[in-house]
Amino acid sequence: MESVWYYLQNGQQAGPVPRETLQGLLQSQALPVTVSVWRRGMAGWLPANEVPDLISGVVGGRLPQPAPGAPYLMTPPSPNGMAIASLILGAIGILGAAIFTSFPAIICGHIARRQIRNAEGREGGDGMAMAGLVLGYLVTLLSLIFIGVIVWAIWYAAVSAPPPRPPSTPTVPMAP
Repeated sequence: MESVWYYLQNGQQAGPVPRETLQGLLQSQALPVTVSVWRRGMAGWLPANEVPDLISGVVGGRLPQPAPGAPYLMTPPSPNGMAIASLILGAIGILGAAIFTSFPAIICGHIARRQIRNAEGREGGDGMAMAGLVLGYLVTLLSLIFIGVIVWAIWYAAVSAPPPRPPSTPTVPMAP
């Protein structure tokens, strides 16, 4: 036997309705995913998105709570372009371009993270931006260490070189 559900609409109890009907109302956004629902066996009313066996039939499974008055999004946020650029530049730096791409990777990564924070969930890619930052800083650090080793080697070679010898004096034969 299929369970029947009740929900609150405009402060009034509505139902009973089959689970599929209630899931259809949630899917079509006729009801918000935060609508209070109840069925026999539940201790009390709960938001629909907190009832796993109900919300699992709606595309995307457990849905995030939308902002008041806003519809919920069924698609994931689009990735931030600067985050993608940061990751690509950081990867190219690891592959050999080193210092030429590490600074742009760092700059793009910081800009991307700020844009993602300000987008309030409409943009994704924070992980890509963070990976680009890590790669950018890593390549920068390794490049600076490499340059330091080269400078040290040149200095060491200059300091430890034997002093130049004075030219030898020619010997002049003596007259008899």
